[in-house]
Amino acid sequence: MNRRRTSLTISQAAAIFAAALLYLVLLLWWMLPMLRAQPGLHPATHWYLIGFVLFPPMIAYAVWQAHREGANSFAERLTSLNIRPMSQRDWRYAAAGVFSVLGGTGVLLAAWSNLARLDLLPPVETEPWCIDMSPLEGRDRLLLLLWAPMFVLNIVGEELLWRGYVQSRLTVRWGWLVVSLLWLAFHIPFGIPVMVLSLPLMLILPFIFDRTKNTTVAILIHGMYNGPAFLAAAFGLLPG
Repeated sequence: MNRRRTSLTISQAAAIFAAALLYLVLLLWWMLPMLRAQPGLHPATHWYLIGFVLFPPMIAYAVWQAHREGANSFAERLTSLNIRPMSQRDWRYAAAGVFSVLGGTGVLLAAWSNLARLDLLPPVETEPWCIDMSPLEGRDRLLLLLWAPMFVLNIVGEELLWRGYVQSRLTVRWGWLVVSLLWLAFHIPFGIPVMVLSLPLMLILPFIFDRTKNTTVAILIHGMYNGPAFLAAAFGLLPG
């Protein structure tokens, strides 16, 4: 078997991110209003259903590119996309990454809130306009059974494509920073507050992947950032 890993330029990486961004914008422009027009559909499910359409193509594209490079078996594709077991060093990086991302986000949130109290900034909006994060009550909590697989697709889809494929093949100095900026741009549709509060994740996670070259580490950090916060909102544990 002849395997050759692709090298990506900044423009090629930017094109991949731009295609994903345009697809996201299309879904928010076309699919979201259609879902909101359905009177019997719980608002929380709108993003869940969009996620089922948004993230699988990311996984498919990353796997397809690995296949094009000659990774034909499941194990070879995992290796091609840098999915491997965690070493002790990886666990240390993952733990440091989770604490750094959560701590950095907390500092930004506190700083924004203080500036808002001084009327130097508008009140911070932690909920993206397109995602309903109101607490789920009673039987509506069963909707988390729909959220869970979408969440897995979200984290795995982004990390396989952004880290496992794009960043690991970007042949430029400071490639992790290039990916950080492109990843930040991908979140433009969610609004400025979300982008600002996501800066620690956008910068720290690609940096750690640059050090570990292990997509499993990135999946863990990303999941520990998104998952607990969403569940806390769903169960009404966040301050109002």
